Amino acid sequence: MKTIPLSASLIEMFEHDPIVGWAVKDNNSRFVYVNNTFKTWQTLSNRYNYEGRNISEIPVPVAEFSELFNQQEREIERTGHPVRAITTHIQGKEKIMQPAYNVQEPLYDDEHNCIGTVISVRHVRIVTPTSLLDGKIIQHATFKSPSSVFTEKEWEVVYLLVCGMNIKEISSVLAISIDAVNGRLRSCYRKTGLNSVFALTDYCRQSQFDNYIPAFFLKKGHIIIRG
Repeated sequence: MKTIPLSASLIEMFEHDPIVGWAVKDNNSRFVYVNNTFKTWQTLSNRYNYEGRNISEIPVPVAEFSELFNQQEREIERTGHPVRAITTHIQGKEKIMQPAYNVQEPLYDDEHNCIGTVISVRHVRIVTPTSLLDGKIIQHATFKSPSSVFTEKEWEVVYLLVCGMNIKEISSVLAISIDAVNGRLRSCYRKTGLNSVFALTDYCRQSQFDNYIPAFFLKKGHIIIRG
């Protein structure tokens, strides 16, 4: 594997970044450097050694996108253009289905030859519709259940209610009967001691449960951001 020189200041910046996952790959899509935040994003221990390995050889959920990543990196090296994308998969310290924003950029040597790619990964900050309506712009969506008060199936109904959907619309989105929706709703009422949709949605907003997006509404994928 060809060695890619990384400056001490660059490594220092990567090593002390608790928010952004950083990685460097060579022209064969083999890892040269990975910081601990990147390993956390990919659900692995900080002790795991990435060096010299392709993502397809690493036991991480996003490895199923390895061919797509490899093709993307060859295109970046050929054109010199960075690629921005949203990857949704099981990832992060929570090990849950969630989206991540990632940027892949060409890495050049002193003679301006492209010798690999630099990758950064971070949280996607989604502002929920209810936070906009309530003027809480700093409230972002979360992808981990905020409470065990409801089951995941009940959270799906609650989420759509908070989005302003009626029972019939929820039935259509979840592909279940109206009776099944009402059954989940009754269970929510029983658990909270409430007895109306308005009271339930208000309870969720007051409890700051209205920014949770259940996994049902997140689909695995790697979407390149154009423009």
